[in-house]
Amino acid sequence: MADSKDQSNSVTFNLDSMAGLHGAVAVTRSLPFMSDLCLQERVLISTVVSELGGNIIKFAGRGTVSLARIRDRGHDAIQVIAEDNGPGIRDVDRAMQDGYSTAETLGLGLPAVRRMMSTMTIETAAGKGTRVVACKWLDGSSSEPGAPRQHPETGLPGLMSIEYAEEVRPCPGEIVSGDLALLRPAEQGLLFGIIDVSGHGTDAYVLACRLGRAVGEEESVEPEVLLKALHRQATGTRGAAAGLAFLDRAGRRLSYAGIGNVHIRVLGAQSWRGVSRNGILGERLPGVLTQSVGLSSGDVIVIASDGVSESSRTSVLIRGSILPAKQIAREVILLAGKNTDDAACVVVKCL
Repeated sequence: MADSKDQSNSVTFNLDSMAGLHGAVAVTRSLPFMSDLCLQERVLISTVVSELGGNIIKFAGRGTVSLARIRDRGHDAIQVIAEDNGPGIRDVDRAMQDGYSTAETLGLGLPAVRRMMSTMTIETAAGKGTRVVACKWLDGSSSEPGAPRQHPETGLPGLMSIEYAEEVRPCPGEIVSGDLALLRPAEQGLLFGIIDVSGHGTDAYVLACRLGRAVGEEESVEPEVLLKALHRQATGTRGAAAGLAFLDRAGRRLSYAGIGNVHIRVLGAQSWRGVSRNGILGERLPGVLTQSVGLSSGDVIVIASDGVSESSRTSVLIRGSILPAKQIAREVILLAGKNTDDAACVVVKCL
């Protein structure tokens, strides 16, 4: 369980289970001393609580996460302190590298917490535990000089930096999803998209995986070529919808083509929505319509299956979002995922 001690401008959660952590994360979004924060800021802080609290449960078994409204270096700020008496972090520098994990977890990790917050310090010692102190400034100021803010996709100089993530959720009552999110980095770009197999359950999942492998086996990154390949692979099956996009990091352009109920939009200085043509891969493939749009820093791209409602309130989807792509994707599924269908989305941030 997670016990908490609440004061007017602070709260402490005593954590000893993942169930307790989930409760703490839910409470965090509605704390009175954060009521004047925008939704994005509240989601961001709750994400930090989830990540730091998750580390405590995984590595130490128990500990505390405290939040407070304070002044930090002259800035109005939310402070998050995570403390435990666990084994400590053996190599802090390595733990701060993206993709590093000693527990094979799927969390965002300490590097993402560092990017989301304005300042962060780590105190740790072998066998004596860890104390992480992170602050988010609320006045729009940037973080301390020289601190990394985003994780750019590596590549050649001059290429647009991007951050991307996927999120897939099976239809309630099912174990696996017939929706598949695709992410395939290329030398100067990113191929991404959604395959939405008709129906639900294991058979739909198996076909989605097969179609996903077919995309991976193709050398081309052109959406039209890949949709035609998927159509051939899906012939004689229950069929599928698909939307595929290629982000050209050198040309700063997005190309898209889709068949069936997959939707894509760019939230930018000038918002853009792609068009998916009616049809069913494997059964009826109309002429493929390829569209393109220019991109700029701050743009957010989201592509989703029809299990994600386009009309549901998704306030985290805004240009220049401060949230990491993974958290935006999670929120899209949480806020807009339908309870009668599989749901999947890919989020790409242009940095």
